[in-house]
Amino acid sequence: MKEHKRIWPLVLAIALNGAILVALFWSFHMNVPSSTGDTPMQAQLSSGMPPAAAPQPVAVPQPVPVPQPAPKPVPLPKPKPSTPPPPSAAQMAAEKSAQEKAAAEKQAAEKRAEELAARAAQEKAAQRAADKAAAEKAAAQKAAAQKAAAAKAAAEKQAAQKAAAVQRAAALKQQLAEQQAKAAEAARAKALQQQMEAGAKRQAEANMAAALAKQAAENQRLSTIFGSEIAERVKRHWQPVFAPNLHCRVSIELSPQGQLEGAPAITQSSGNAQFDSAVIAAIEAAAPFPPPIGLSYSEFKVVNIVFSAKELSNG
Repeated sequence: MKEHKRIWPLVLAIALNGAILVALFWSFHMNVPSSTGDTPMQAQLSSGMPPAAAPQPVAVPQPVPVPQPAPKPVPLPKPKPSTPPPPSAAQMAAEKSAQEKAAAEKQAAEKRAEELAARAAQEKAAQRAADKAAAEKAAAQKAAAQKAAAAKAAAEKQAAQKAAAVQRAAALKQQLAEQQAKAAEAARAKALQQQMEAGAKRQAEANMAAALAKQAAENQRLSTIFGSEIAERVKRHWQPVFAPNLHCRVSIELSPQGQLEGAPAITQSSGNAQFDSAVIAAIEAAAPFPPPIGLSYSEFKVVNIVFSAKELSNG
């Protein structure tokens, strides 16, 4: 059965190569041009009589041969690998023996590797145990040393803290005595300073009150003079045609240059509208008024003056 399976591929390859050769032969014969029928034949007649005037030959167009396509090369079949002959019984027995030997050697090698791995694991476990015991011993020694060092450090720290507490207590006692002395001195100085400041404040307030009173009196005097000057200027523009007992109070708002800021306002009427209007007209005619010297603008911005017909007529 195995021999039949190996023969069939060879038979198929031979049949395929034969079919390719037949196809190449057929394509070659189909592409060869025919040697007859391409050139037209011509016949010529002759006789003993003199030739008559022969007609001029007419040029017959030669047919243009149609180019035949070049034959396409047919790829040759790739050679198939030859089937090796089946192994003999001796070869199969030798191959089986070699495989068994290789399997035995492999098994022995794996066994040796397992033994070596087990031995290495045992040695590694022993080494780890030894390392762990050494590390624990070193850790215990280190902990004991650290504990002794910590106890010594704690004792030294406690002694140092005790000495420092005694030193701080002495320093605090001295500092407290110094602070108390400084506080007493500061209290005495503060009391003296407060007395001095109180006296200075009282003197300053007295001086300020005196200065304000003096300034107020001066402002009143200058305001009175300024009001008199305004009244004198108004008298120059007055016409005495009213009863002498008429009088009115007028509020005059001035600019810093003495000009009128709006119309004068009657704050207290005389009861006679004509007299009030005449006073306002006289004030507007007498404006502007020269600003007073030595008086701030806030003191003469608004001037309140009482005008009487008797005083205005005496001008």
